[in-house]
Amino acid sequence: MDIQEENVFFASETLALAGRLAYDAGLAATSAKVLICPPHPFLGGDMENNVVRQLHLTLAAAGFMAFCFNYRGIGQSESDRDLQQEQRLFWENSTCPDYEACIHDDCRAALQWLEPAWTADTPVHLVGYSFGCLPALSLSRQQPIQRLALISPPLTQWTITKEQVSTPLPRALFFATGDFACPETDIETLYAQMPEPKSLARFVDSDHFFIGQETQLAEAVCRFLVSADD
Repeated sequence: MDIQEENVFFASETLALAGRLAYDAGLAATSAKVLICPPHPFLGGDMENNVVRQLHLTLAAAGFMAFCFNYRGIGQSESDRDLQQEQRLFWENSTCPDYEACIHDDCRAALQWLEPAWTADTPVHLVGYSFGCLPALSLSRQQPIQRLALISPPLTQWTITKEQVSTPLPRALFFATGDFACPETDIETLYAQMPEPKSLARFVDSDHFFIGQETQLAEAVCRFLVSADD
């Protein structure tokens, strides 16, 4: 196994965003491409997030081409706005709608960059974590995505409707039983609204951040995506 990580830049509107591609250079071809949509950038959502980082490496080791990135204004990604002002708005209201709409645009741009990478006909999967579940859901309804994995959708803050999860594609939900942002009753209600095929994975004795369980989580997501080839 020869895991390679390449730092790249891609365009989102007029901005250059920083991304990181991981893959096994020893493979002749990748089984699928996976876009990882990070959490909210004001809540630790970047390429170095513990869950994002573990997902990135585990997926690459399993034969996927994994891609993660930083939203505009985060890390080396360019910005078109004053993030200090946006951050104040977020902490006052628990949301900053204009910037969050741009996050959706950045995820769409990341997917558009990833789709033609290496071979254009390779299947594409989406993984969203926390706030990243929201743009991942939107993209899964607009683009030809093969599988969708949602980790700890923040249901106490943002509503996910039955219509948003009605797209007929295999999807899986992953959550921790001690998650303040994703209560078990809410996740079970969301799961019940999803059409088949679907799966639900619980992580006990953990919370929204999966500290100490990053590897187990990444391996569970990987098993779900690998089963697409069965």
